Amino acid sequence: MRKILSVAEFQNSEWPKLFEEALGDNLISAFVHGDCLMEGFSALESPWTVSFILKSNSVEDMLPLQKLTAKAKHENIVFNHVFSRFEIKSSQDVFPLEFLHIKSKNVTLCGEAPLADFSPNLAELRIECERELRGLLVHLRRAFLYLKEDRNPHGIYVRSATTLLPLLYGVYYLSTGNYPESHEQVYEMFPGVRIPNMTNDNNVIVSNINKYIEAVTTIVNQVDAMKV
Repeated sequence: MRKILSVAEFQNSEWPKLFEEALGDNLISAFVHGDCLMEGFSALESPWTVSFILKSNSVEDMLPLQKLTAKAKHENIVFNHVFSRFEIKSSQDVFPLEFLHIKSKNVTLCGEAPLADFSPNLAELRIECERELRGLLVHLRRAFLYLKEDRNPHGIYVRSATTLLPLLYGVYYLSTGNYPESHEQVYEMFPGVRIPNMTNDNNVIVSNINKYIEAVTTIVNQVDAMKV
């Protein structure tokens, strides 16, 4: 398997031309986004995520992309979202956080920069963040009930962080008006959700998880009380 190891290598690869040739005038934007642009990403361990904005994202109009999926998989690339411009405009009230992430952290491969003019409605962003955080709390408490069946109790933090961190980027934006530059910047604002050191002491494990859930609960209550 040939793997692209950097964003610059991706931009200078054959892929931008392949997308342009496959999609033609229907292509508005092809861009890299998501975890692969976050700190700690390794192209040796995880795939690059590419999404698209098309004039039309009907099944027939996506067929040219479908023909590229096998090659993409071989080169450690995953095709994620295929939006139309109309779909983006009509979905901003439903996915304000997801669109904020895309607008704030992307690399354009070809076409125009995605969501360049997007600015989230703060009231809708607050609602999405609160809803998803409350859902995470439900799952955290359930995970604790079955903690004794988990060979690695520390995994409760690792699994929850994949959901929690993107949400906290949204809460950070609600609080400051700026998109955070790094995970560390988020943890500085919300230190209670830093992943604690591993331990085999059951009392410490329970205490740490209790503090973690309490910290998430405090954040939920802060978001609930926001006036935006």
